[in-house]
Amino acid sequence: MDATADYLDYNYSRIFHEDQTISNYFKNIIVSIVLIISCIGVPLNGIVIRLLGFQIKRNPFTVLILNLAIADFGFLIFMTISCIDIFIGFIQPRISQKIFFSLSDVTYINGLFLLTAISIDRCVSVFFPIWHRCSRPKYLSRAVCALLWTFSFLLVGISINLNNLILSYTPYELHLVVTAVLCLPLITTSTVILFIKICLKSKQLKRGRILVMILITLLCFLILTLPLYIYVFVIYFIQKIHLIHFTELDFCFSLCASLNSSVNPVIYFLVGRKKRAGSRESVKVIFQRVFRADEAPEI
Repeated sequence: MDATADYLDYNYSRIFHEDQTISNYFKNIIVSIVLIISCIGVPLNGIVIRLLGFQIKRNPFTVLILNLAIADFGFLIFMTISCIDIFIGFIQPRISQKIFFSLSDVTYINGLFLLTAISIDRCVSVFFPIWHRCSRPKYLSRAVCALLWTFSFLLVGISINLNNLILSYTPYELHLVVTAVLCLPLITTSTVILFIKICLKSKQLKRGRILVMILITLLCFLILTLPLYIYVFVIYFIQKIHLIHFTELDFCFSLCASLNSSVNPVIYFLVGRKKRAGSRESVKVIFQRVFRADEAPEI
């Protein structure tokens, strides 16, 4: 009996050690990939901020895109620092960690809210093109951006307070609930509407670059984020299956989120450039083409 118990203990220790090794190996690979993606995405979003903020004349739509680029830029900066901290561990004080990760949550959540606002704005331009071009309030986009930034800070603040009062309720769950309930249905509906608008209408209609760009952006978001949101919803609220550890799930979320924040500038560039351009165009010219205000949505 003792020999059997020792054998079982040995096997259990060996399996646990192997699982821990695999988990650490998986973590290091994901963190390294996230670090590379974030280091690429930071300058790309920086270019968008520089062009839309200082070199290209702003319009209501570019105000939303500019704020989205700022949110993505901030989130990728925090992700870069976070990945370095995982390898080095230089963020020591507990208060500094709370502030750091809270600001990271604010930028990520606000990016989702802004993407939702952009998708709604494009749908309104499809259904009410005359009102959208002529009667839309001049400062509506700026007011929406200010409101979304404020709401993001309040949401994170409420999450922290709930986490301190109710230990079993984490900020991650509240973020999941709010973004899943508010953002995912609206973004999914907008994606379907824009897909019908662009792909299933008559081929004689002109396909606006802005609509194509937003459709690709929304599709990338859904492809990268929706499956994980569905899985986490099942894990947290139905709790019937447990396929992977929550720590590994967090790293997958970080990978998808960093990819989603980095891919938007690439989409703007690819949609804006001319397919058969004889000479090389500057990024500024390409962005002016894709974001020009006089491009009316066709019905």
